[in-house]
Amino acid sequence: MSKENAIRLISLTLALCVVIIGLCIERYENNNYYKLQIENEYSRAVEELSVGINNIAFLLEKSEYATAGENASKMAAEIVVEAQNSKNALSRLPVTSANLDKLNKFLSQVGNYAVHYSAATESGKLTDEQKENMRQLAKTAHKVSAVMNDTEVKYNNLEYWSAHIEESLPEENIVTALSGIEEELTDYPTLIYDGPYSDHKVNAEPKMIKEAFEVTEEKAKEVAEMISGEEEKDLIFEGTSGGDIDAYIFANGAVSVSVSRFGGYPIYMRKTRDIGENVLSYEQALKRARRFLDDTGHGSFTETYYFTDEGICVINFAFLDGETVCYPDLIKVGVALDTGEIVFYEAKAYLYNHTRRAFASPKYTLEQASEVLNKELKILETKIALIPTDSGEKRCYEFHCETPDKAELLIYIGVSTLEEEEIFVLLYQDGGVLVK
Repeated sequence: MSKENAIRLISLTLALCVVIIGLCIERYENNNYYKLQIENEYSRAVEELSVGINNIAFLLEKSEYATAGENASKMAAEIVVEAQNSKNALSRLPVTSANLDKLNKFLSQVGNYAVHYSAATESGKLTDEQKENMRQLAKTAHKVSAVMNDTEVKYNNLEYWSAHIEESLPEENIVTALSGIEEELTDYPTLIYDGPYSDHKVNAEPKMIKEAFEVTEEKAKEVAEMISGEEEKDLIFEGTSGGDIDAYIFANGAVSVSVSRFGGYPIYMRKTRDIGENVLSYEQALKRARRFLDDTGHGSFTETYYFTDEGICVINFAFLDGETVCYPDLIKVGVALDTGEIVFYEAKAYLYNHTRRAFASPKYTLEQASEVLNKELKILETKIALIPTDSGEKRCYEFHCETPDKAELLIYIGVSTLEEEEIFVLLYQDGGVLVK
């Protein structure tokens, strides 16, 4: 072989090797990409499963103490939806363990039993055995939820947490004996409301904006300065935003403020900075937030729920109309726990719902309303509250109750109907008090 041919052969061989290596690298990268996509999908499925089971646990707990058929039906419908969502998430996991088949069966049964339970509640034929069944279902769901909330729950260690789920589920689920319940359930009640009042809006358009006069950019800037505590010269006009509430936007890099174009009401304020070590207690933060509302001319408000995250204590304040706590009229205030600075403000719900109201005297007394409650509950505190529903605002007696298991509930009974409108479970966490 001539020298030229040898060189040509070597060159071709090297070129072929480069091509092969390139194809291998490309295939490797593609494999890694698709592997990452699959892992992300599995992780999302685990998260959705965890959220679904957690919601089921709290809905079952609330259902135990529902006395009104309509309210029980609403929660049953929510349980069915959450159970189906959880089963869908479970089906997307690479499950080979029979332990999770057991979980799948539990999710099917819990939805069916919830509908059966609500029908018995509505007919007034609920038995002690059915109540105990529901109580055991709730306890079981909480056990499973605790496993799912474990930091070790990952898609790639199914054997670890599926074994713990198996321990949480009884050998024979308590609803297997209910052979009379139809497997195909249709015509579920419409979901009325899901979630705490802090994120609820009743009206299609903001009441306080509807008939307000337009304000100038200069006037809006004064409001932005007042609500943020920033010097006017430091705030820069960044434009307007449309959407449900037209607003002027001001910022200076560390602060963002929006003020309604009609009425000149502060809508939102957020300060972004590093939060130092927490030195203030909740009581001190509450005192600072109250003073802020007084200084900014917000009138009569009372604190409801709060939660602390990343050094900021966000407190929900509801407008107080005489003795009535108006939950639709909410303002959120965030206090930095290192210095007490107000670093967050949000009043969208207040702008949507606040208006002058004329409340009639309750048709029924507090004592009559208390007779509607489940007899196993211990009443800790009562008040009158206005709550939001899809059919409008409703004035209710709010009962803060304790269950035999020491869980705490908020139950709302209509002052003019004695209907059970809503049940919440109070959650006491390190970061604050929330409702579920």
